[in-house]
Amino acid sequence: MKKFASFVLALAMAAVCAAPAMAEGADSSASSASSGATTKLDANSDTGNTMVQFYIAPAYTVTIPTNVTLDKTGEGAAVTYEKDLELTASNVRLEKGKELHITISNANDYKLTAGNAELAYTIDDKTPGTTDVVATFETKTADQTATLHIKAGNPTYAGNYSGTLQFTIAVV
Repeated sequence: MKKFASFVLALAMAAVCAAPAMAEGADSSASSASSGATTKLDANSDTGNTMVQFYIAPAYTVTIPTNVTLDKTGEGAAVTYEKDLELTASNVRLEKGKELHITISNANDYKLTAGNAELAYTIDDKTPGTTDVVATFETKTADQTATLHIKAGNPTYAGNYSGTLQFTIAVV
């Protein structure tokens, strides 16, 4: 009798464990994606597809100093006014194969003015009127730097010489 009761009890436990799990909802045979679309599987199909996707927008931070003061270097006839201008790009995330290009689009023909006096200068020996790329940055999370060297000759006239550089940033 004990053997028979043990057998019936074991059979009942096996039957309970083999029962399918029931889920709450209108259609327990459908799986749903976060977009609201569903893939329905029935007894005749045992596979389904779900597309997994997300979008990362291009992003970057470029730091350009708001002003730079040239320092006097040299002696006598060899006096020049020079300074390095450092551009920094950080957290650059672009599409594969793309780069971040920085150009100087308006430099007043590379002339500084003090009243009516003008003083020509160069940036890394670029010629006035060109829109050459002065810095290129690639996708990297670490900071990247590019150094531009600004150089002016010794002015004939006294004064507070200044000018404005306009930078353009483009993803190419």
